[in-house]
Amino acid sequence: MDLNEAMKMLASPTRRTILAWLDNPDQAFKEYSQLYPYKVHGVCASLIQDKIGLSQPATSLCLKALHNAGFLEATKIGKWTYYKKKSNVIEQVLAELQSELGDKDKSLQ
Repeated sequence: MDLNEAMKMLASPTRRTILAWLDNPDQAFKEYSQLYPYKVHGVCASLIQDKIGLSQPATSLCLKALHNAGFLEATKIGKWTYYKKKSNVIEQVLAELQSELGDKDKSLQ
């Protein structure tokens, strides 16, 4: 993944919020219910839309951007799409950013 593109995706507070929710969906969406457990297919886009408070088109664009950038896995079941966070991609971006900015163990002089 291109680090600059990843940083553009992470520049949006809305996108970062969604990624944070999908890190622990059982906690973030505990007041919601859906047909499948969150660990099976992820969180339904309609629940994310309701929680984030955006219109359906705005939510779809946000989720599509995160999916296209590789941050989310999408599973379509019938007319519904479920999203899971791809933590390994985020870890890769963080490692690349850390490498570009310098070793974390080096002290500032």
